[in-house]
Amino acid sequence: MKGQTPDWRASTVVTDPETGKDRWTNIGVAFDGNGTVTVLVDAVPVNGKIILHRPRKKEET
Repeated sequence: MKGQTPDWRASTVVTDPETGKDRWTNIGVAFDGNGTVTVLVDAVPVNGKIILHRPRKKEET
């Protein structure tokens, strides 16, 4: 996986109590495999919620 472009980004979303806006924080990446998905995280969200989403075109380069 080293040197590969990730198929997914792993993020968590926390609502800012002061503004009420959602704040997205990238916490890792994920790779499609042969019928599996491997997720590598740098942090574990305190709310326990991880969202996988496709990288934007700009992030891929």
